[in-house]
Amino acid sequence: MTARYDTIGLNYADLRRPDPRIAAHIDAALGDARRIVNVGAGTGSYEPMDRDVVAVEPSTEMIAQRTADAAPAIQGSAEHLSFDDDSFDAAMGVLTIHHWSDKARGLAEMRRVSRGPVVLLTFDVAFRDICCSIIFRN
Repeated sequence: MTARYDTIGLNYADLRRPDPRIAAHIDAALGDARRIVNVGAGTGSYEPMDRDVVAVEPSTEMIAQRTADAAPAIQGSAEHLSFDDDSFDAAMGVLTIHHWSDKARGLAEMRRVSRGPVVLLTFDVAFRDICCSIIFRN
């Protein structure tokens, strides 16, 4: 499996740092979920450290940049999650959905493997100067 970030993410972990304000919103949206799947996890910047997280990431380059204390990562895509139904208390994805080839399928997969909230942080480049982040919880 090749992924865009295998090429453009060569020093991603050096450049991206989590914003604690965004992390707090994600943490609150996850509620009391203990077991979480992080779809399109990248280097794991916003993964909660006090919960059981499994990361799914298509890019081997991004997986290689994950720190030793990051959640375990498997190579995969949002559209084809390799977990049983209701395997997790919650699903999350941070700045990932715009990379998916089939957004509806990816969201359906997140819903299928999670019995709790699906938390997404995304942005719309058309409104870059107005809004930088939005969190949806359902």
